[in-house]
Amino acid sequence: MDDFLQHSFGYIAVHNDDITSVCFSAFTADQTHAVEIETVEVYRRRNYGAMVAKAFVEECGRVGIHPYWDCSPDNAGSIRLAQGMGMSLDFNYRVYWYDLST
Repeated sequence: MDDFLQHSFGYIAVHNDDITSVCFSAFTADQTHAVEIETVEVYRRRNYGAMVAKAFVEECGRVGIHPYWDCSPDNAGSIRLAQGMGMSLDFNYRVYWYDLST
């Protein structure tokens, strides 16, 4: 926890004492912070994710950090949210999944 607090940061949205959404630095490399964002399913499409993402991206800009956002191409909600924050696609990459249970 000390390392996180020293090198990273994050935001949460709360509704009636329930955490609805969280956005934080999932990993850092120099001045680049990977954006991790999760919203509790019952609170999705209510702008909680947008609120924490906006706060995170604005703080990155304020302190000179480059926010790095990635997601799978079928994650339409994450793509919409990133575009709403003014981010654009830099590149595509492939991800391969293997079933290791057999």
